[in-house]
Amino acid sequence: MLTDLGEVRRLGELKAAENLEFRRYVSAHHWPEAPFQVIATEVSKSIDCTACANCCRESVVAVEAADIASIARHLGYDTARVEALYTAPGEEDSSRRVLKSGSAGCVFLSGNLCVIYEARPKACRDFPHAAPGAHTLGSRLESHLRWAARCPIIYNALEQYKHATGFHAKAG
Repeated sequence: MLTDLGEVRRLGELKAAENLEFRRYVSAHHWPEAPFQVIATEVSKSIDCTACANCCRESVVAVEAADIASIARHLGYDTARVEALYTAPGEEDSSRRVLKSGSAGCVFLSGNLCVIYEARPKACRDFPHAAPGAHTLGSRLESHLRWAARCPIIYNALEQYKHATGFHAKAG
């Protein structure tokens, strides 16, 4: 199991073209998502996310009103204060709110730990969106391929899924 973040990034980037070829292979052969989801669930049991936290450093987290309310309850603030202090308008849709982030990642990231872990937004609870039965945009193979160079769970699960499907990258 590969967990070194530098190697995950290096190999994930090196395999970007191979992963695109794999996506086409899966589509052409009508491989279902369920086996990948099972593999990812097993892989996640062997990975300590607090040793990584790349998802908290590199993603934009959309928050719904229910997420903001949960964070507010957790912090003992009112929702208006949480929205003002910790969220910003989304880039693609300014009517949506996203958690603020900076050079160190999410506003709620301290080292590799989430300071609102118990009240973290649904998008964070669901990451890496590979649970069996997940059928969201984030759970699609193309979304996982974008995370292959940043998430050890996704990288290892994709490599195992390639093997399980009998995929062999074309040379060159």
